Amino acid sequence: MANLTTNKKQILEKLFQMNGGYVLNFSDRTMGEFFRDDVGMDIYSKKYLYSSGSKANRLRGLWLNGDDKIVGKSVSKLLEYVENQILIDNLKKEDFPEDRMKAGKNVAERLLGKKTDKKENKSEATFKNGNINILLQKDIFDHVQKLLNDGHCFNAVEEAYKVVRKKLKDVSGKEKATDAFNATNYDKIFGHQPIDDAEKDFFEGIKFLHMAIQFLRNEKAHTPARDLDKNLAIHYISLASLAYDLINRK
Repeated sequence: MANLTTNKKQILEKLFQMNGGYVLNFSDRTMGEFFRDDVGMDIYSKKYLYSSGSKANRLRGLWLNGDDKIVGKSVSKLLEYVENQILIDNLKKEDFPEDRMKAGKNVAERLLGKKTDKKENKSEATFKNGNINILLQKDIFDHVQKLLNDGHCFNAVEEAYKVVRKKLKDVSGKEKATDAFNATNYDKIFGHQPIDDAEKDFFEGIKFLHMAIQFLRNEKAHTPARDLDKNLAIHYISLASLAYDLINRK
């Protein structure tokens, strides 16, 4: 599987106009020829069969089953194709904003090892000498750090959960986990539908984790602020960090 986060997949989906099963202006024949001649692979191989087998799903199948090098090369060549098609008036330049093209090139460069991303905005954990140290997800930590330092632990937890809910809304269009996590939204949240029962269970687990965040946040939103043990507060916030991470990576 290529190292593509959900956010990067969504950039590529938009860039390559993959709604409705299509990829840009390719027909089945021209897409096969492009991947054979320009990328050096058979996109219609059984290896890349995914879901309905449409052109868009073939590309998603490549992202799922191809390595970084071949996926990076395909993204780079598709971007070259877009630029050439614009040049000969087969595609409209206004449909491919400069910032979107740049984001696509960054994805290709990272996959091909030509560019190192800045440190990802995610939580990290280390285990040393019998101690576990957790570095919280940056968006959450930056938002609640002052509250924790000032001893406002109850409010810090509530604010951490707000950040998670906002992220879920940004990704899925729905703030409530009970609304966001349905099969029709999985492509937005995870970048693809579950490929097997194990992944389906994993997606369900993430759904219930976010539902826990939703109801724990509701409890705090409708309860007057009170003293909350700092150790417990940090555990609550760590839960928020995990929930955030799981919808912010592949």
